[in-house]
Amino acid sequence: MKFKAAGLVLGLALFLAVLFIPTPASFMTAAAQALGTPPPATTISAAQLAGSMQAVLAVLALMVVWWLTEAVPLPATALLPAVLLPLLKVTGLQGHAVYEFSPKNALQNYANPVIYLFLGGFLIAGAMQKWKLDRRFTLWFLTRGNVAGRAGSILFGMMAVTALLSMWISNTAAAALMLPLGIGVLSLVDAQPGNSRFGTALMLGIAWAASIGGVGTIIGTPPNGIALGVLNATFAHDPSYQRITFLDWMKFGVPLVLLLLPIAWAVLMRLHPPEIGRLPGGKARLQAERVALGPLSRGEKGTIAIFALAVILWVTNPFWPALLPDAALQRIAWVDEYLIGLVCGTLLFFIPVSLREGRFLLDWSDTRFVDWGTLILFGGGIALSDAMFKTGLAAWIATSFVALLGTPSTIVLTFAVVCFIAMLTEVTSNTAVTTMMVPVVVSIALRTGANPVTVAVATAISASMAFMLPVATPPNALVFGTGYVRLRDMVRSGLVLDALGCVVTMFIIFVVASRLLGVLSL
Repeated sequence: MKFKAAGLVLGLALFLAVLFIPTPASFMTAAAQALGTPPPATTISAAQLAGSMQAVLAVLALMVVWWLTEAVPLPATALLPAVLLPLLKVTGLQGHAVYEFSPKNALQNYANPVIYLFLGGFLIAGAMQKWKLDRRFTLWFLTRGNVAGRAGSILFGMMAVTALLSMWISNTAAAALMLPLGIGVLSLVDAQPGNSRFGTALMLGIAWAASIGGVGTIIGTPPNGIALGVLNATFAHDPSYQRITFLDWMKFGVPLVLLLLPIAWAVLMRLHPPEIGRLPGGKARLQAERVALGPLSRGEKGTIAIFALAVILWVTNPFWPALLPDAALQRIAWVDEYLIGLVCGTLLFFIPVSLREGRFLLDWSDTRFVDWGTLILFGGGIALSDAMFKTGLAAWIATSFVALLGTPSTIVLTFAVVCFIAMLTEVTSNTAVTTMMVPVVVSIALRTGANPVTVAVATAISASMAFMLPVATPPNALVFGTGYVRLRDMVRSGLVLDALGCVVTMFIIFVVASRLLGVLSL
């Protein structure tokens, strides 16, 4: 509590200090360079632009401190750009035109299409949770073959299911769903909290798999969407910018999951070898739970149909120009993955399960499954990034970085970013880390000649490499709370996987995504 109070005071003090100090000469120089020589016929002077840079830096300092200390809830901090940018009369440049951060202009960042892609994903995931479809799938998978026969195989099976679920529902929801099943398995072998290597491995496996699986799709975890939102907003007027589609992300996200998940399993089996071989009655218990669910309900069938429709449309969307006739293509030319997610999520409210009872696949009360705070975080991050780029603050930060450290190549810069973000995300929210860092690394990449898209994607992926501390992610905190995982075990095992995760991230980005698939550029 004292830490949060200190963060509250420190954030406000930094905000006021940065806001009211004399404008640095480097800001005036950067503003003059942004306006050009001679300056265009605009209604903004170098002094005004430098003042706006200073105001945005003050807002950035306040938000960073409050995000790192969680002095106030993260989504509440994310609302600050909508309030402070208009109040401080922040003004920037869009091309050579003056851009004022009026309430309308500041708030439009909170309606970025990426936010509605995640809203659609949250609604689909909510329907899966409402109708227990996620639990049915989990039990079905774990009762296949000999998955539930041996300790090692059930560990891998639980991790695989958690990762697969986490690609489509939130990491926290996936871990929360799997946790009771994992504890039930441990009860079969009388594994005691704090005294079972199998218990430690199984709990850590669930938490790790939830984080790893989130990398697989754009909607798997918020950092993915934040990175894309910042990129799309930053390069909205750049004709050479090629937007990463849902399928593009899966081309490197899924291989990363397929590679890192077995590595995580091997680390657990090596550091925490199960003290048991076979699980007595493990498969029978899981089968009994599956039978108790009964046949597929109408709600489950409808949810499966909408989920399948969304996935098919997301995956095939890039191929529509080659598959559809020109007449049909012209009618749906404006349909992209963002609209697909929103349409499929909205349909859930209109497909009836029982007209007599007035029940639908989703009712408005079911929107409790939607992580509204994360959606606000998206908007706040994009608004802050927009202000940093349009005022020239991001360019100033990048210039300062280059003056100190030179101009590293894309590979060197990406490796430094991956390692730094992986460490930083251990002690603060991965969503907040991505929101703070993506605008900075994109600007540094532009200044050094590195590929900004590659560096931004690396930032998002490495934000999910948080395996070492309970505070790093909600899944880590959940499994730590069971008592089966001691802190030293989580730190020791997580440190190993953090290092391996950084190596795998670099391999996926520079070998798979860049050289083999051509999704990202060096």
